[in-house]
Amino acid sequence: MDKDYFTMRAYLYNVTSDSDVPFKLNDLANIWFCTSKNAKRKLHHYQAKGVLQYQPGLGRGNLSHIAFKEPLEKEVLLVLKKSLAEDSFSDILFLLQLPIPKNWFSNISTEIQQMFGLQLTENQQEVLRSIIRRKLTTLDPLQTSVSMESFILTQISDSLVKYDEIDKKVVSHIAHHWHVTEDYKKWTFYLRKSILFHHGRMLDSEDVKFTLLRAMQPNTVPFWQLQDIKNIHCTNKFTVTITLNNADPFFIRYLCSPNMAILPQDVTFDEFKLIASGPFKMVERNDECLILEAFDTYFLKRPILDRVEFWTAENHHTLKTIPMQFTSVDYEENSAYVERRKTGVGVNFICFNGHKNGVAQHKAFREAMYHLLDAQKTSQELFENYGTIASNYYPEKSIIPTKHPEKIATLLKKANYQGEKVIFGTTQHPTALQESKWICDRAAKFGIHLEEKLVSHDDASYSSVTEDDLDLMMMGEIPAADGELAYLDFLNNPNLLPQHLFSPEVIKEISTKSNEFKLEKDASKRDALQTKMDNWLTKNFHLIYLHHPKKSQSLHSMIRGVTENPFGYFDLSKVWIETLPTKTAKSNYK
Repeated sequence: MDKDYFTMRAYLYNVTSDSDVPFKLNDLANIWFCTSKNAKRKLHHYQAKGVLQYQPGLGRGNLSHIAFKEPLEKEVLLVLKKSLAEDSFSDILFLLQLPIPKNWFSNISTEIQQMFGLQLTENQQEVLRSIIRRKLTTLDPLQTSVSMESFILTQISDSLVKYDEIDKKVVSHIAHHWHVTEDYKKWTFYLRKSILFHHGRMLDSEDVKFTLLRAMQPNTVPFWQLQDIKNIHCTNKFTVTITLNNADPFFIRYLCSPNMAILPQDVTFDEFKLIASGPFKMVERNDECLILEAFDTYFLKRPILDRVEFWTAENHHTLKTIPMQFTSVDYEENSAYVERRKTGVGVNFICFNGHKNGVAQHKAFREAMYHLLDAQKTSQELFENYGTIASNYYPEKSIIPTKHPEKIATLLKKANYQGEKVIFGTTQHPTALQESKWICDRAAKFGIHLEEKLVSHDDASYSSVTEDDLDLMMMGEIPAADGELAYLDFLNNPNLLPQHLFSPEVIKEISTKSNEFKLEKDASKRDALQTKMDNWLTKNFHLIYLHHPKKSQSLHSMIRGVTENPFGYFDLSKVWIETLPTKTAKSNYK
């Protein structure tokens, strides 16, 4: 399918649905991301194929014209039927996301639905095909700070040890056993034998050392966790000893993180051809899709699913007739799919910039914003599925906070706020845009001039926003590790928003409190220290928690073995299908 042709047709259809369309050549050059000369060349090419007649505009300022041979609806349906026959999901997704009437697809919506979700190929391979609504950021374990990407890494790679959230303890994985000295400075790990990487070589202690040395480089996500490493020694092929400068009982928990995925030291790292040792191996990755296949020689149980496909569909509003297992889109078109909602996956919050001079530096202004940001009102007035009100990082510790909007005027006067512009950052996520507009409108009622600044998902997730750009930012945090480690990472990871915006004084206090937390061996006492740390941040209004959002997944009723991981996603390596789908997909991979 010629995607440029249909991009042009959809664009011009929104100018006029007539077959004869006036246009500016420069507009087509812009939507094709090419020069006007190349746009003209394309039009001559389409004219030679007989699909249109192109008449250039004569003289400066005169519009050009295109006369199409066939109506757009007819051309779309012809290509769509051909794509369905060939199981060409890429072309189908492309057509579904074009800005054209969706009722054109109504007669074949069932066939389109059957292209996604559970599939059985001609040679009895079981496939789960899913939609994600944004392009993936990075799958480099040392740079990933986003929960979806961290989840995918757990399906492709393995860490030295794992944390069991149910039993609240570290369990063996690549390392079948470990020993630590009484002073918590010397950790020795004994590796399983015959663990294979996806390229066929056996994993050994040199790969563990290579991974740790790579992770210890500045500007990596886990750098802050590994700063105390003094020495890494490979005693033999399957034994590695790590010596620390200072005692750290919490050290082993860092090694459970997806960021510490063990990678082969004999392969140049390429996140688009990622080689690790996990239950699934990467067979294709581009802007359109990520395709994983079961790793037949995985050292634990081989996945029952043979293949998992993630297809990118950023314009998700037009795709409500397709089951989306890994996004939060309501899906009611197919009774075979059941919606699973999980409340309290992560937290949405406001963080203030401690580097930029301005009113946000004043505690009284931050307190005024605290009383203004009433998540209960937001939930009642704006969102049907807002989640639960947050007052702590953890949902189970959150209570509905008391807000006193009558104090706002006095607090603003105390902060000497004169109505000046305050830059309020937010992501481009649709619900974030809704909420930020509500906040700006509510602020205006109290005389606070918030000016919204949009920040891309990548920039927000990896703190690429400069300190001069914002006074405060609204962001969502979804844990990318187990509960305790996730909280430490939230506050200490240099790639995340709090570390980026907090003042040096706040960061120093967080570091002191975090070290106290890590040195405490008793879990209940650590829990009390977390509450103390979180209360310090919120009572000084460095952070304002908003709500714990609901996470929604549309799962086929025949999917079994669904167990959640810390990110709120289900572990693909344990999934199986009770009754195979009746539709047989073409086998194009094995």
